[in-house]
Amino acid sequence: MLTFIDESGIPHPNDASTRPVVAAICFDEGDSRTISRRLYAMKRDLLGSARADAELKGKKLLKEKTYLNSSASRMFAEDFFAALRDWGVNVFATIMQAPFSPHPEPGGLLETRFRYLLQRIELLAAERDTYASVLFDGRGSQFRDLSRRFSGYLYRSYRGQVCTHITDTPAFVDSVTSAGIQMADMCAYAIRVYYEHSLFASRPSSDDEYQRAVRSWYRYVERLTLDLSDGDGEIRYGLYRMRVGAR
Repeated sequence: MLTFIDESGIPHPNDASTRPVVAAICFDEGDSRTISRRLYAMKRDLLGSARADAELKGKKLLKEKTYLNSSASRMFAEDFFAALRDWGVNVFATIMQAPFSPHPEPGGLLETRFRYLLQRIELLAAERDTYASVLFDGRGSQFRDLSRRFSGYLYRSYRGQVCTHITDTPAFVDSVTSAGIQMADMCAYAIRVYYEHSLFASRPSSDDEYQRAVRSWYRYVERLTLDLSDGDGEIRYGLYRMRVGAR
């Protein structure tokens, strides 16, 4: 199983995001080429040939101004989120909430948002009796030596040691060429704007086209997630809201 992880917003006081999200999108390795071809064809057909090779970024394609002013973006967003179900993917995400401290996790520990995702990825891989390879956008140096902290979590913590279905070293890929990272980015952005508009608390007004679209995207993503039970009978929610300030 391939698992692609990407973030929307940064849990730091200098970032404007109030509800940063890290999302993981999972699918069988054997489906990878088919999914990549389908995503390429969708970009070509709806966004134009010139953008077929371009990287999908939620903050560009799904932001309010672009959505309201571009019919192509509106059509693509609707078709993209609807297609994810047909492509057989699953999504997990952790949703954070400001305010945040500027200080990193002590002692070089793997951040809580990643640990929570790995717990859910492990449960899904175990359920499918397979192994999960975890792939991040970019280079390990962008995440303060994430490879070392990732391996340290798997081998030096109790929670990590029970993750026996996750390969021990993450990979880092170029988001420009990785369909999986682009899909994770789009899902993370949709979840983030849903929470930043507080659409979990109230329905959008009938004349707010953008908020109604965001709510629709979130509902599509919500149907792709799974709430899984661990060995202690505790439910690990697929879309998990962390406490204020946790990251």
